[in-house]
Amino acid sequence: MFRSIQWRITIWFVLLVVVSMTALGAYLTSSVRSNQLSSLRNHLENEAKIIAEASLPDFTNQEGENNFDALSRKLGSEIDARITIIAPDGTVLGDSHEDPSTMENHATRPEVKDALTTGLGESTRYSTTLEQEMMYVAVPVRSQYEILGVARVALPLITVQTLNNQVTLIISLAMVATAILTVLAAALITRATTRPVVEITEAAKRIAAGELRQKIPVRSRDETGRL
Repeated sequence: MFRSIQWRITIWFVLLVVVSMTALGAYLTSSVRSNQLSSLRNHLENEAKIIAEASLPDFTNQEGENNFDALSRKLGSEIDARITIIAPDGTVLGDSHEDPSTMENHATRPEVKDALTTGLGESTRYSTTLEQEMMYVAVPVRSQYEILGVARVALPLITVQTLNNQVTLIISLAMVATAILTVLAAALITRATTRPVVEITEAAKRIAAGELRQKIPVRSRDETGRL
C-alpha cells in the first residue's frame, strides 16, 4: 500500500496536518493558561488592596485592640478566598482558614518578602494547609509612607486547571476530526490526480504483454492528459 503514490501523498498530508495542529494546540493551551493566570493575578491584587484598606484601622488603633482574625474570616467568607493579614516581622495576625497562633512565621514567604520590598508580591505553590496548588498575591498595608503589615489573598488554581483541561480536550478532538477529514480528502484528491497515471501504467503492462490495441481515455489537458 505504501508503495502507491496515492497513499504516500495522503500520509504526508496527514503528517503535515497533525504536526501543525499539535503546534497550534500547544500554543493555544499555553496561551489560555497564561491569560487565565494573569486575570486571576489581577483579580487577587485588587482584592488584596481592598483587604489592606479594610485592615488599616486595626493597624492604626491607638488603644491596642485589633480584630484581624475576625476581619479575615468575615471578608474571606464574602469573597470566597483565603485571606491572611501579616505583621512586618512575618507574624500572622489573622487568617480566614486557620488559627493564627498555630501558623508559622511568614517572613520567608516569597510573596510577603516581595510585598515588603517592592510593593507587590505574587507566588504560585502547593499549599500544605489546603492541600492544593494556590496562587498568593500580597500587598503592603501602608499608613502614609510607613509599612504596617501585609495583606495577602489566595485562591486555588483548580479553575484554571479545569479550563486548561477543557481546552486541551477540545483541541485533541479537533485534531482527531481534522486528521480523519484530511485522510478522506487527501485520498479522494490523490485518487483523482493519480487515476490517469494508473490507467497509463496498466495499459503499458498490457502493451508489454503483447496486447497492442490499447486505448486510454484522455480526461484533462494537463501533463497527465498530454502523457
